[in-house]
Amino acid sequence: MRCLCNPKDQGTGIQPFLPPVPANADHSPIQKIFTAILLIVKPLTGAIKLILVGIVALGLAILQTLGIILSPLAPIHRVYHRLISAVFLRIILALLGFFWIKREVVTLRRGRSAGANKTQTANKKAAVSGELIVCNWSSYIDVLYLAFRYDPVFTQIYHESLTVRQVSLWEALLLSGSYPQLSPPEGVETLPIVEFVKSMHKKGAGPVVVFPEGTTTNNRAILKFVPIFKDCPVPETSIDITIMALKYDYHKFAPTFTVGLDHSYRLGHLFRTCAQFYNTLSIKSLAPEESPSHAHFSALDGLSSTPSGAAIGAIEAVEEDVLGGVIINLMGRVTRFRKLGLNVKDKADFLDYFILRNNGISTAKKTTAQRSSTSTSGSGRSKRH
Repeated sequence: MRCLCNPKDQGTGIQPFLPPVPANADHSPIQKIFTAILLIVKPLTGAIKLILVGIVALGLAILQTLGIILSPLAPIHRVYHRLISAVFLRIILALLGFFWIKREVVTLRRGRSAGANKTQTANKKAAVSGELIVCNWSSYIDVLYLAFRYDPVFTQIYHESLTVRQVSLWEALLLSGSYPQLSPPEGVETLPIVEFVKSMHKKGAGPVVVFPEGTTTNNRAILKFVPIFKDCPVPETSIDITIMALKYDYHKFAPTFTVGLDHSYRLGHLFRTCAQFYNTLSIKSLAPEESPSHAHFSALDGLSSTPSGAAIGAIEAVEEDVLGGVIINLMGRVTRFRKLGLNVKDKADFLDYFILRNNGISTAKKTTAQRSSTSTSGSGRSKRH
């Protein structure tokens, strides 16, 4: 195991696995008094809202379970599931302080006006079955938003097999910040990403969401993608690809969630999120005609040098995964995030060290042994549906 006691990317100096620390600022006496009042009020509001979140989540789980009786009527079940997800998850997001979520369709081409962006935002159709939504991953809030907005099929990526499997909303929430599983456990059926999207399209299951980084970051940069697109051409016209970026703005507390190894971490972070009076999330989607699934898209467009100020840092192609290199470049230009040399394996190494520091040597050895066992069991050829 490579020690990542200081998980800093050597090229940029960014530490993507550590919670972001806000800059210190001098406060006036009045601001200090106001801060002291908030220290009393926030725990109370946080506790109340946390209880309400639990009640709403329980109600959603119950209604989803009852909806199973509609499974034989697939179209009706889909509408029912979409409706309750939209209503209940929007309430949860509001309780977490996300009262207004800004959405925008952006273009990277020169000469396009801001008015065109507004028109694209207004005219963009809802994501449909057969569409693949590719986005960065920083928190369980990402999962809640995507479930509210699209009611999609969530996936789990396996680095060793370069395949994915379907997971439920609740599983996707638990995967956020968890120890990354690099190989599928024995008996778990997985598929290459394009085959998976096509199979979901045949079932009319809605859009598919994939987090190609394979783990959560602190929303400061983009990890090296798991090369799940390595066998795909550019452009990949057999499916529709939407490149999406989720960004958080904050002052004192960041809603990003990089480490959640047990329920105490999750509950504590959820409580602090509820204690915030408001939180800010903005969503940017790349214009459909600039997607690498568009028939007239060229790999040179995705990998060309960026206009001045369009992106921060040099983002080059991934040799083993040309389409993945194109997507990460476009995502970097949309977010203005740097691309890092670190990947999901580095996150696993960092968590090994984190466990060692916080829970003792025996726990770290146990976790590492479990990961090695999982990798061994899943290192063979992945099973197909």
